[in-house]
Amino acid sequence: MGWEEADKGWGARAKDWAYLMESTWWPEFDRVLRDAGVGEGGRHLDVCCGSGLAAQMAAWRGAEVCALDASERLLNIARARTPEADIRHGDMHDLPWGDGVFDTATSFRGIWGPNQQAVDEVARVLRPGGTFGVSFFPMDAPSAWDDWWVAIARVSEHEQAQSAALGSIAESGRVEEMCEAAGLVPGERRLIRFEIEGGPEVEDFVRATLSAGPTWTAINERGQDDVEEATRRLFEPMWDPEVGLRIGTAVEYLVATKPE
Repeated sequence: MGWEEADKGWGARAKDWAYLMESTWWPEFDRVLRDAGVGEGGRHLDVCCGSGLAAQMAAWRGAEVCALDASERLLNIARARTPEADIRHGDMHDLPWGDGVFDTATSFRGIWGPNQQAVDEVARVLRPGGTFGVSFFPMDAPSAWDDWWVAIARVSEHEQAQSAALGSIAESGRVEEMCEAAGLVPGERRLIRFEIEGGPEVEDFVRATLSAGPTWTAINERGQDDVEEATRRLFEPMWDPEVGLRIGTAVEYLVATKPE
């Protein structure tokens, strides 16, 4: 699937993604924005911004924000959240900004193993001394998300190979190699552990998961009822009648710097 087709999956339930799912990842956004030095007076770019919560948080920190995503329907919400930002529809492998125009950049689980050109593009638009925070799912900190993906997918050899290629960014030394190939100096990897707040009832979270792009693919293959039931079976044991559904997760990230 090319970038022009990403809206088919990620935009299908854009409002559900923005208000039921994306907002639960704020601890990741907060940590990476802070460690990347996003702040007052800086010019910031968020790549694969989705419905724009991280971009909005960057604006709250005082940055002049630009952002890009492949889903126009997600971008409608991103623009509503931060009307003053320069938010564009486009391809992360061909950023529509000039060389050296940003102080900071981020991508939250939007750049994967095969996307070297996207890292090259981020490096191009960063000024000397600029920083790039990139996050991804770790390989050595398993969580319920791994089981969920298996539960909803029909795992063929092709899908296994594709998933391995995407997840290869988390392999030892891989994201560092990608940054170095783009002329950036990678910092140390850091791990964030936090809890996804799935909602007061399991059904709230089942609805939220239907908004993710991979779920759209699974629904087309298996049907929505089957996907919902697989999700329900996995997460119901985690539900607590006192506090609702809370799901432990982990995200890894690093901050790379463009040499002066």
